[in-house]
Amino acid sequence: MAMQRCIPALLCSVITLTLHAASLDLASPDGNVRFQLSTNAEGHLLHSVTANGKLRLEPARAGVIVDGSDLGAGVILGAPLSRRISEVFPWRGNKTSATNLCQAYEIPVRTQAGVAWTFEVRVFNDGVGFRYRVPGTSTRRIEGESTSWQLPRTAKVWFQTETGAAAYEGAYQSARADQLPREREIRNQKRPVHLGPPATVEFADGGIGLISEAALFNYSGMTLRPEGDAKLVAAFLDDPKGWSHEGPILSPWRVFVFSEDLNGLVNSDLIPALCVPPDPQLFPDGINSEWLRPGKAPCTWMVYGNDGAQWQRQKWFVDVAAATGCEYLLVDAGWRSERWGWLKDGGNLWERAAELCRYAAERNVGIVLWHSYPEGRDDSPGLTTIEAREELFRNCQKAGVKGVKIDFFNSESKATIEAYEDLLRRAAKHQLMVNFHGAHKPTGEARTWPNEITREGIREQEFVLWDVLPLAHYGALPFTRMVVGHADFLPGYVQRRFLKNTTPIFQMASVIVFASPFLCWPDNPEAYLNSPLLHFVRTVPVVWDETRILFGSVIGDTVMMARRKGEEWYVAVLNCRSEARRLELDLSFAGLMGKELTLYRDGSSAAACQVEAAVQPPAAGKLALSLRPGGGFIVHISAPKTFSGWK
Repeated sequence: MAMQRCIPALLCSVITLTLHAASLDLASPDGNVRFQLSTNAEGHLLHSVTANGKLRLEPARAGVIVDGSDLGAGVILGAPLSRRISEVFPWRGNKTSATNLCQAYEIPVRTQAGVAWTFEVRVFNDGVGFRYRVPGTSTRRIEGESTSWQLPRTAKVWFQTETGAAAYEGAYQSARADQLPREREIRNQKRPVHLGPPATVEFADGGIGLISEAALFNYSGMTLRPEGDAKLVAAFLDDPKGWSHEGPILSPWRVFVFSEDLNGLVNSDLIPALCVPPDPQLFPDGINSEWLRPGKAPCTWMVYGNDGAQWQRQKWFVDVAAATGCEYLLVDAGWRSERWGWLKDGGNLWERAAELCRYAAERNVGIVLWHSYPEGRDDSPGLTTIEAREELFRNCQKAGVKGVKIDFFNSESKATIEAYEDLLRRAAKHQLMVNFHGAHKPTGEARTWPNEITREGIREQEFVLWDVLPLAHYGALPFTRMVVGHADFLPGYVQRRFLKNTTPIFQMASVIVFASPFLCWPDNPEAYLNSPLLHFVRTVPVVWDETRILFGSVIGDTVMMARRKGEEWYVAVLNCRSEARRLELDLSFAGLMGKELTLYRDGSSAAACQVEAAVQPPAAGKLALSLRPGGGFIVHISAPKTFSGWK
């Protein structure tokens, strides 16, 4: 595909706004979103947001704490400088291009102690990002922030609480904003609750908001701590005592996305738009660089555990990867240890890797290798040193490996965040894609580092091997975690024993809903070869040109999503209730004239399914659906297929 080059940012002439120094009202390009920055009676910075004339975030504090001083306290605001940013940049996932359209403001701030710094704001037509820029050349200590968000008390918040070592793998749940849990018991001790962004907010009038962060580099990752009365405070769970910082301070963007509906939320480009474009020296064609190739892969660990990495199984895995239409094979944990046979009979680890890569290349399959990040595991050395990273990436490139999966970070401390970026930079020099596991939430990094092909940071279907995912979690994820970036969710089980509270069509509809540029199949590869869903497995795309959330979708309850690839549409429905139900699906948006449908329905039992090909579209464009508990539905809309043959 030809590269979609960025349209240069259109910067209007710098304007000095003549506003009262203690209260600034900063507008989006269309004027519908407004960011208010003011000071309270004590002189502390306050921020709030209105959208379409309605107050969405009530006044709350802002500030960064440096060397014991809150730079948001006792301040005087200067006159803002303003510029318009307008660009379109290539993207990967929900759509092929994204838009960065905002009004950017820089507000000089001076504290009573004489510290001068800049409060940066970018106001988009669908939300706001702000950050702190503090000049300096010395080493200082950042001790957190006074940043907070004041929600309307009657709003509903969707959140998960597994942060830090739990690596953002909590199940999403909901509570009224003024009833968010403040403490929970862990090993017989009460500890403060931390919400792992993003948190999604349902306002009483139907509007939707989302709180997260963007461009997390050279800083500690932010969690959200409820303080009661619908107030959330920025907290840094993995650096609770602060962290050292050398040189100028540039915080991540504190982000609030707003939409009147779920479609606008899911299609927001705000978070990647706040990140800088990729380095053209490393990525000459940006996100469309030839070696950044999305695709599907079997995963040797799923179902098999580390035994899946046995050397004698790898060529079989390549064969079934090719047979199921996969572009890759993920050789997961175990391959680096002597006990899994790669060193058997005097074998050399990297010679075996090169042999496997050659065998796979002959079948149009690329190899992706797993590796541990921390030291001390029995299945892999770590990657905590520059020397270990360089050695791994150099050997991978020499052997013909296409990418690496790096696992068990389990932190978003400043040191770990710096390791993420260093790994991405060094991997890019060796033209290697990266899949991060045991990781925190994405913050738009894939725009700056497009070799990050996916990441975990989500409670995904690995859990199905030993537990059950709540149906409401499936129904919440498209409108919470999936909004902020790609996720390695491992959708698509087909064996009865792994379906748990879902059906096969629910699982395959999840492949569309939980799309990832690097999609790993969770089940035994032979199960797909023996499934009536094999054609779907072979042909379903992993990146899309357009995504729409259809009428009838409800967070935690119902997902109705349409995705387009070229001229074809795939529509997926998830029933995230534990009872059967009937729904109506309106397909008129897809332009049905001259098209035919392939329908994938739940069968007569929970483990059964029905596939109907070459179905004529309904005259009114609407389908009546009968869904099982935890059931699903898929419709593939395409032009009729024709095949040459005997006359």
